[in-house]
Amino acid sequence: MYITLFIIIFLAIFFLLLFHFRKKRIIKKVCCMTRDEKCHFLNELVLPLGYCYDCSQDVFSSTPDAWQKKYGYGSIYDRMAPFFNMIFDCKPIYFDYDRKTWLIEFWKGQYGINTGSEIGVYHADRIISPSERSTTIFSAVDAEEYLNISMELFHKGTSLGTREKSHWWLTIFSMGHFANPEELSMKISIRFPDFEMRNAFMDALYLAGYNMDTMNLSLYYTDVSFTFVSSGTSCHLPKKIYRSYVQWKNKRFCRLYGFVTRPFFNTCDKLLYLYFYLPFIFRRMLRLKRFHRREMKRK
Repeated sequence: MYITLFIIIFLAIFFLLLFHFRKKRIIKKVCCMTRDEKCHFLNELVLPLGYCYDCSQDVFSSTPDAWQKKYGYGSIYDRMAPFFNMIFDCKPIYFDYDRKTWLIEFWKGQYGINTGSEIGVYHADRIISPSERSTTIFSAVDAEEYLNISMELFHKGTSLGTREKSHWWLTIFSMGHFANPEELSMKISIRFPDFEMRNAFMDALYLAGYNMDTMNLSLYYTDVSFTFVSSGTSCHLPKKIYRSYVQWKNKRFCRLYGFVTRPFFNTCDKLLYLYFYLPFIFRRMLRLKRFHRREMKRK
């Protein structure tokens, strides 16, 4: 019995020392890499997932050719998002233009351990009635239909990141940051190809209850600029309770992420440390992807 206990204690001490020295070696390895080497390596790792890492702002964003593009978007994704640890404010804006019904939607909130914001541009292949909108899966626009979009995300007045690009799905994700959706705001600017499309979008925006005062809205030729503060939506008590529970989990996972990666301060170093030391956690951390049809099939 004593021999068995001795062996167990010896093995426990051995593996503790092994992991300790392995951890020290990996920390040194990450520290010895140059900033450019680390950013390049991390981008190689996240590019197949549809994202790129911006070293200068320490945020992730989506790429124009992200694989998520082929799944389009529909209102069911927003309704199912809390079951995948995503709690956000969202506002879909539907309007008809060029013989199609378009959807431009804004999101801001907590995506697991990521605070983020998104702007998506989609359309149907025809004009659809208002009653069909909640059941239609809209397709992401093609490259020739991309809109020039700029976006800046704020948490309690502090900027988390800014992006500007011709895109179908512009995003900002700050990993390890926690925020409630109502604490976030987005400054948005969209350049439309002509006045007809701009006016159709503006009419839909007004119809959704927004105006110059509520969104600090301004127009300049075909550019529309505004601030997205709140979706103005409410939900029943059980849903509120579940959303609070999800946010409670998200906040604790953010703290756990910070604790595990505490030798480092920026996202690039933290993720490379996890990649070398705990690869299974690294894969988990990069689950930035939106809820989509493939995940529906898994459920």
